[in-house]
Amino acid sequence: MDKYFVIDGHCDVLYQLEQEGGKGSLSERLQGQVDLKRLREGGVVAQFFALYGGEPNRLLLAQSSALKQIKLLYRELKVNPDLVLAYSRDDVIRARDEGKIAVVLSMEGGEALGDDPGLLEVFYQLGVRAIGLTWNDRNLLASGVGDTDSGSGLTSRGRETVKIAQELGMLLDVSHLSQRSFWDLMDLAEGPIIASHSSAYALCAHPRNLSDEQAQKLAQTGGVIGVNFHSPFLREQGQAELTDVVNHIDYLAQLVGPEHVGIGSDFDGIPVGPQGLEDPHCFPALAQALKERGYSNQEIQNIMGANFLRILPKGQDVI
Repeated sequence: MDKYFVIDGHCDVLYQLEQEGGKGSLSERLQGQVDLKRLREGGVVAQFFALYGGEPNRLLLAQSSALKQIKLLYRELKVNPDLVLAYSRDDVIRARDEGKIAVVLSMEGGEALGDDPGLLEVFYQLGVRAIGLTWNDRNLLASGVGDTDSGSGLTSRGRETVKIAQELGMLLDVSHLSQRSFWDLMDLAEGPIIASHSSAYALCAHPRNLSDEQAQKLAQTGGVIGVNFHSPFLREQGQAELTDVVNHIDYLAQLVGPEHVGIGSDFDGIPVGPQGLEDPHCFPALAQALKERGYSNQEIQNIMGANFLRILPKGQDVI
């Protein structure tokens, strides 16, 4: 892994720490999939940490949940000097050069904003640099893939949130959006758009995966698709294997170019990883599998992390 560094576009470890009542530690966890030990072993230089709280029975608690998860991260930053919060691409590069691990905060659903898109500026100040407007359901901003009845897309508040996010330089994430919401957002897109943890619908017909048309449109923005490791997103039945992840990466790379494909493991948001990719310490096996599939060293570096690095905002710009 000396030739490659890893940037993973999505994990849910902060939510898991919150669910454990804050009793766990990122240093080394006896349960779950993500901790600093395994991130180091996997060559991870930056990990997107999602602020998750979007299930229907948690909507009223979403803002409190997000703030608690940020509080837990700040606690970890104090006790783990090798863990740093990244506000920009420069921060990630600095962390890599210093042998540290950078955290990029993202919001998995805009429920924490309540009815005020302007609160996004507050979360930006706290370190959030990416946002998905909703989880699987419909909220005050947009419809997700689970909203199969309304046929709706972005609301007026959702459009305002997109505008604010783009003014701040935050990444917009389409991974949980419904088809209508996806295309509404694309009409507003002014910079790279990400699908932080989605795979290829052509290989596995799951509603959370991207169609060829969606993947191509996203690539046109200069964005990145982080391939998800959840078995139901990778194959129709049974537990997925390392080969399934490579197949999805390969399909998307052939479709839109390897410069628009990355990793979005969804670790700690999925019950079990694919065989051979059970947790972050297995990332070197993925790099090796891509090499065996015929990818060049530069293409592998792009997929493993450089593509996500490229689209992060450059320089710290706190309002």
